[in-house]
Amino acid sequence: MGVVSIASHTRPQLIQSLAERIAAIGRMPLLGTVSYHDTAVDTHVPRTNSAQRLRALHGALTVPPALAAALAEAGGPVLLVDDLADTGWTLAVAARLLRRAGAAEVFPLVLAVQG
Repeated sequence: MGVVSIASHTRPQLIQSLAERIAAIGRMPLLGTVSYHDTAVDTHVPRTNSAQRLRALHGALTVPPALAAALAEAGGPVLLVDDLADTGWTLAVAARLLRRAGAAEVFPLVLAVQG
């Protein structure tokens, strides 16, 4: 099992330090961060429907090569750490990318749920 964070536009230091601490306490490797493409448009769609949120996220997230390599080496499930779940689409899209990159299972952990 390993720990992966999702890049946060609003709380990057909090999420990174939380992922690091969970990995240390759980004696799991910190595998990396699912990040946003540099060319991604604004992915924050305030209080809208799921279709619009998913459209905003389509192609916006990426699994960097270093993370993909770490997933291939680690095998097993991944704990995915994020700060906020509103619609759940960010977690779903990130989990799909991690599964395609080799994660056996993805378990989400969020600090807050809104909605």
